Amino acid sequence: MIKNTKQVLVHGSRAVFHNARFVLLMWALNALCAVVLAVPVYNTLIDNLGNSLTSDQLMLNFDYFWYLQFRNLYSIQLDQLPLTIYFVVGIYALIQTFFLGGLISIFQFPEKNHTVDFFYGGVKYFLRFTKVLLLSLCLFAAAFQIINYAGEIISFFVKDTEYVTFDFILKSARYLLLVFFIGIVTLISDYSKISLAVKDKTRILKQVYHAVIFIKNNFGKVFVTFLIVAIIGALGSVIYNIVGRFIPRTPYYFLFLSFFLQQMLIIFRLLVRMLFYSTEVNLFNDLSADVVKAEAQ
Repeated sequence: MIKNTKQVLVHGSRAVFHNARFVLLMWALNALCAVVLAVPVYNTLIDNLGNSLTSDQLMLNFDYFWYLQFRNLYSIQLDQLPLTIYFVVGIYALIQTFFLGGLISIFQFPEKNHTVDFFYGGVKYFLRFTKVLLLSLCLFAAAFQIINYAGEIISFFVKDTEYVTFDFILKSARYLLLVFFIGIVTLISDYSKISLAVKDKTRILKQVYHAVIFIKNNFGKVFVTFLIVAIIGALGSVIYNIVGRFIPRTPYYFLFLSFFLQQMLIIFRLLVRMLFYSTEVNLFNDLSADVVKAEAQ
């Protein structure tokens, strides 16, 4: 039976609810990576402000002169931060890819949603999903490069003209096209991983091709479901930003409230990420299932 979008969302939400305990594992990974990145900066700030009255002043107003002095004194430590960020982001992406194998595995077989099954799925599909991740990164890089070249071409043709409005429209369309490219590459990457797991195949390019054909044949339902889940995630960020504007900056204990809301937002985003994959697994199973025609005798 072909389900409508509402049924897919309801079924996907139930799957996320029954497996919500795994979000704690992903949140713990997120917190660990955040601590690894924050500790060097924290130690540098403690070294600079630990015995200084400037820290009390910075709670009320930001001091640009202090910031310039801080950047000059700790230039070596700060220059090493980007490399640390790249390294942690790479490790984070690989572990999330491992977790993704477990998520798709338990969404594919709801009756086997134990922790052992989750880690078994992660181990089984890790290498395949990593290859898809690398391929998707190449596609993202190509998309950004194309958009960059398009911007240079637009600037070349309008730089000596007075068509300011036309230039604005073209460059706005360029960014909309970039968002569309990102969405398409994300869909291809997601459904390639799902196809590899559901069909238990190992040939990456062949399953990427099948994923592209699947998306093309079912673009309306696939895109609408993806868009609705994305809007749900965006609404969470909007609500957080609205509520966050009413939280006072002082006294300092309000920072704990802000920190708590930030963690709630992170958990919400992880749940939305799980909803993406649960709905995609549901759609893939439903729309790619063989149709059996009963013949009356």
